[in-house]
Amino acid sequence: MPELAELKIMADYINVNAKEKKFNKIYDVAKGNVPNEFQLSEGDFRIAAESNGKELLLNVYHDVASFKISVFMGMSGNWLWIPTKDWTDRKFVRMRMDTTDGWSLLLYGLYMGPKYKVGGFATKRGPDPTKEFESFKKNVVDNLHLKPFDKPICEALLEQKYFNGIGNYLRSTILYYLDVDPFEEARVVIKRNPEIIEMCRDIPMKAYRLNGGQLQDWKNPFDTDYEEFLKWVFYQKGLSCKDNTGRTFWYNPKWKKNCPYK
Repeated sequence: MPELAELKIMADYINVNAKEKKFNKIYDVAKGNVPNEFQLSEGDFRIAAESNGKELLLNVYHDVASFKISVFMGMSGNWLWIPTKDWTDRKFVRMRMDTTDGWSLLLYGLYMGPKYKVGGFATKRGPDPTKEFESFKKNVVDNLHLKPFDKPICEALLEQKYFNGIGNYLRSTILYYLDVDPFEEARVVIKRNPEIIEMCRDIPMKAYRLNGGQLQDWKNPFDTDYEEFLKWVFYQKGLSCKDNTGRTFWYNPKWKKNCPYK
């Protein structure tokens, strides 16, 4: 958490609030909510957000130059639009972006929280299945012979090089509705059930339409209802086990006899 659907919601939240705003300062925030100015364009600038799987990109636009800030949200990262005078009310702030009229966009999170880097991270991520579906599909199909696809499909779906944006609750939900053995070799499952590739697009998009996975550390900033999401998602349901990544995986009890994990 958060996963692809939640990143899309975060980008929407930033864009709705920042659309008509001019910014003039960006602060890195150290422990104890101590701001340290780390990047400042000469003059005012605007920002626009976009999601890329599990990564969020802040595009910073200035008359002379522009740059990107790549944000990995971790387990608990989120954003808050707040009057600048009240910004210290939010604990565990990591970054603060101030407007010229007294508002701030805060990046915050505690447990395994967010991190960011100007220009982007070096980590290789595959295409976002909801935005670049054909490229996503090709990246999976063309690489089925590689070692990551030796893994059980429940683990392979966490490989961000191929399944960018798919995380714990999305993999559980995809495999539950696909109704396949989640512990079978990934390439076998994909070759036998090619519709899993479409589900890597369609399941995250349904989660997005249902307001996202408000399940643990993350809450939709639009403060919307998510009862339908909880009815639909396959998470903390059925049986669970710890896979080789150390993550808890939820699965249909019908596959218990095939579970290789203790």
